[in-house]
Amino acid sequence: AGACSISGACASTSARFDLGARELSVTAPDGSTGAPVPLTPTEYGICEFLAKHPGRANSRAQIREAVRGWESETDDAAVSVHVGKARAKLRVAGVDPITTVWGVGYKWEAAK
Repeated sequence: AGACSISGACASTSARFDLGARELSVTAPDGSTGAPVPLTPTEYGICEFLAKHPGRANSRAQIREAVRGWESETDDAAVSVHVGKARAKLRVAGVDPITTVWGVGYKWEAAK
């Protein structure tokens, strides 16, 4: 598990990012890749940003600024809502890599 490369696909926390297609798929223990997780563009952007910085706590403001297309008026509560929706979809797919860092924001946990 590690940081993603912008030039191609990367693997992290049993999740595989295809950066060209902007898709995230869950990788099974046998190495087979499942169907893409149905993330919105914003949810995907949040996951990609967090996965590029595994283990690092990122504030809601850092996440908001990193995800393209967000207006500066968007508040931190909106980030929390999008993170919550992405987490729910990832859990259904069998992974739970996003961790809340109380008082800071969120981080992507490497596979254990």
